[in-house]
Amino acid sequence: MRRREFIAGLGTAAAWPLGARAQQPDRVRSLLLQILRLQAEGAAGEIRLFIRGIESQMGWTTLLGWSASTIEQRRFDGLRLLRQVPAIADFAQLDASGKEQLGVSRLTGDHREHNDYSQDPKFSEAKAKKVYYGPVYFQRQLPYMTLSVAGTRPEYGVSVAEVNLLLVWNVVSQMKVGERGQAYVIDAGGRLIAHPHASLVLSNTDMTQLAQVQAARAWATSCVGCRSGVGTELQQGQDLEGHKVLSAYAQVSPLGWLVFVELPIEEADALAQ
Repeated sequence: MRRREFIAGLGTAAAWPLGARAQQPDRVRSLLLQILRLQAEGAAGEIRLFIRGIESQMGWTTLLGWSASTIEQRRFDGLRLLRQVPAIADFAQLDASGKEQLGVSRLTGDHREHNDYSQDPKFSEAKAKKVYYGPVYFQRQLPYMTLSVAGTRPEYGVSVAEVNLLLVWNVVSQMKVGERGQAYVIDAGGRLIAHPHASLVLSNTDMTQLAQVQAARAWATSCVGCRSGVGTELQQGQDLEGHKVLSAYAQVSPLGWLVFVELPIEEADALAQ
């Protein structure tokens, strides 16, 4: 059985009581935390693969220098990218100076605005670090982020995609965490960017007041470059309504996002009976 299927099986309402009732309360809680951690790792891994996959697809659009003879090929590459990667809503190609030379959009078609992005992070950060992950923003009540990939040579410029993050919402909203548990994702600043209740995301909810979020962010800050995406979590915390929860998390590197998976303490205690 594949790892993801195993985790999904652990998360079903029917499976949890059968495995839990034969254990002592402390061992039950330890088992539940392991399950939550596995679910958080699985969700973080799925999000990470989604972003990395788009990066990889964008990579072959940065392999040409800028000249009159390559313009049409670059335009074709942009259109092909939109066909192959449905999550990309808009794609632009910036030359070595940061000026937009070509663009294609699912909504507006081709565009050549020739805007100067030389001082914009989506160009300058990409040039410096080869890739840039922009903050999450919302259009038409859907989450997006800017993803930029620089060419292997400075003269190749930078490719910029506006990425629809609906998949991230779907990952957490479709997770089964016991009967009343839930998963959510926060960005590097502690802002909620994915949650089963979309209204909490759209209202720009700040999660940094939660003790488990504070502990996880402190670990993530102190562990930049760590191989593991999971730290020592604060095993108990509170949800936004003040209810106690068991909590586990995993980091979505290199974005700096954190996935939390939580189960109400009352449900965990009931399973231990």
